[in-house]
Amino acid sequence: MSLPRERILERVVRRLVDDAFWVCAQIHRNAARLLAWLGRAGAWALAPFPWSCRLGAMAVALSALSFWLGYQGETWLVRAADFGAKELRILAERGLVRPFTSLAALARVAALLLALAALAAFVRHRLVPWLLKAGGAFFTVLWAWLLFFLVRAPSALFLADAKTYDKSIRNDLWVAGVWAWAPGAVLAAVFLIALSRRPVAQFYGARETCRDRLGDRLLHTLKSPRDPRWRTSSYWSIFIHLFVLFLLPFLLRDWGMQKAYGVPKGSGNPVVQMVKVKRIEKKEKPKKKKFVLNMDSPILFYRPDIDESEILKKVEEETRDTYVATALTDGKLGKGGGRSGGWPSGMENAKVRFIRLEYAGGDWDQDMGVNADYNLLLQFHKMTGFRIADATEHITIPQLRRFPRHRGPPFVFITGSGGISASKKDVDTLRWYCLEEGGLIFADNGGGSFNHYFRALMRRCFPELEWVDIANDDILYQQPFVFPNGAPPLWHHSGMRALGLKHGGRWIVFYHQGDVNDAWKTGHSGATEAQAMQAYRLGVNIINYAFNQYMRIHYGD
Repeated sequence: MSLPRERILERVVRRLVDDAFWVCAQIHRNAARLLAWLGRAGAWALAPFPWSCRLGAMAVALSALSFWLGYQGETWLVRAADFGAKELRILAERGLVRPFTSLAALARVAALLLALAALAAFVRHRLVPWLLKAGGAFFTVLWAWLLFFLVRAPSALFLADAKTYDKSIRNDLWVAGVWAWAPGAVLAAVFLIALSRRPVAQFYGARETCRDRLGDRLLHTLKSPRDPRWRTSSYWSIFIHLFVLFLLPFLLRDWGMQKAYGVPKGSGNPVVQMVKVKRIEKKEKPKKKKFVLNMDSPILFYRPDIDESEILKKVEEETRDTYVATALTDGKLGKGGGRSGGWPSGMENAKVRFIRLEYAGGDWDQDMGVNADYNLLLQFHKMTGFRIADATEHITIPQLRRFPRHRGPPFVFITGSGGISASKKDVDTLRWYCLEEGGLIFADNGGGSFNHYFRALMRRCFPELEWVDIANDDILYQQPFVFPNGAPPLWHHSGMRALGLKHGGRWIVFYHQGDVNDAWKTGHSGATEAQAMQAYRLGVNIINYAFNQYMRIHYGD
């Protein structure tokens, strides 16, 4: 007789639950064994060292942490959290900068006290434990104050500007701050527990050594409490809370995440490049001769005009104004009015990166790497002085969302000579990247059918926008290098002019139709050195524009 389907399903579910509990029990048992083994191994490793060495080493470590905090002061906060002038101003308005300065001063006092206690640890006197306890207690209060600040500062930024410092940034700062704070807290706890044990009191000659002390009772409770089930439940509860609140977010911070894109930090004041104009005079056309024609003559007196011949192109080229650009010497890229170059809210020691987009259906990696993309980075370094990445990069379109908030790439490059296959997710991501994240798509027509497929992709991403011919006097062509005639056409596969899509007064797509990437290659694909240099300078202008717009949107620079 067959069982009802409901009974079979119930048995399967019950078996799955039993198996899950069995797996958890095995994990618990093995974890307990591992922790016990680690404890015994640690005790065995420390056994040869007397208590004076153990306590002295811990006091030195605590003193070093205190000294580091006191010496660095708010500089540590600025570097660790990547804070700039805007963040410090908000924290100052919330009354958090001055207390942190006081905290740094107390940290220097704690460093001195713990250093003296570390030296005294090697003196076997019953008052030495009290000196060590005083240093440990001072450090504990100091470290608790630091935790308050690490929790309070992200909240203050969130309350002041929830758009720029949203919940994800606030939570990320919380997790990073607690993880940086935790080692010092654990060391201080171990230090104070060790000082509260009977063996330490005996080592330093205390009078009362018969009964257990606070540290002994605490360790005994942790090892073998009266209720083993209570101990197991407590351990699991503490572990799960720590895992969910701190360990899991820490592990997920870089799981599949892209490294934050750093725009160079500093202050710049770019000067528009000076241009000399050399005008080649056009030769005067000779006066046309007049002929008297005999209508009955078989001779045809027809002289073609120059406008009707191929010579016109050569003549126009020879008579076109020639622009000679001077070097960029009087200013460096960036904002803020300084001369060092950079953006006030940028990242310290940032390296400029060149990121190319991967896509299905075509040769997205056309001329990629040191043959083209990296040559542009090298020229960018020579022209601006900014540090550059050691290699170029490539990411898929969905990976654009995996950069930290407000630290995504200000521009991405896309080229090829074939088809482009993009999913709805890709389309949504590109639209989000340009309209919400403030990014710029730097597109280059590498020939073939790229023009057709790229325009179709942009229609899907931005159906409400139309292609615009970028005017010669646009800011894209003015800073830092001037292009009076617009972008150099080069091979002009699909047109002589660069086109763009504009949204909210900002270019979100720059489309060069003449394979500028080919001119970046080593050898320049037949282009002259002068043409290649113009292609490099155009790339510098686009990167500069993308940096300026991204930092303005996210940080107000």
